[in-house]
Amino acid sequence: PPSLQFLLMTLGPSLVALAWFDKLAVKEKLGTIGRCFVVFGRVPLFYYILHLFLIHGMAVVVAMAWGQPYEWLLHGGFFPSQPPPGYGHNLPFIYGMWALAVGILYFPCKWFMELKARRRVWWLSYL
Repeated sequence: PPSLQFLLMTLGPSLVALAWFDKLAVKEKLGTIGRCFVVFGRVPLFYYILHLFLIHGMAVVVAMAWGQPYEWLLHGGFFPSQPPPGYGHNLPFIYGMWALAVGILYFPCKWFMELKARRRVWWLSYL
């Protein structure tokens, strides 16, 4: 386990920075990229749940498009198993798929962020 000194030196400045960033006015001081980070930061669990389904669907579609084995992705429980031979892509392709997934998820996350701002329902704050 991490030592108390390590936790204090990493979490302490992080919490101070978080409090400072929280005071910034989103539209006044942050640029376009900062506003994008705010969108994802206001709906983290919503993003997390959506990204699991999106990335799994993208993996199946890409495997089918490139003629790779994809059946093992359809049965669930694929994390502990090894991928079959011939499955995989290079690192630039993976980064491209990551950027595509983040770009796709921006729009539903922005919609949900605006929904949370319009409707003050207690359970929406947990997503």
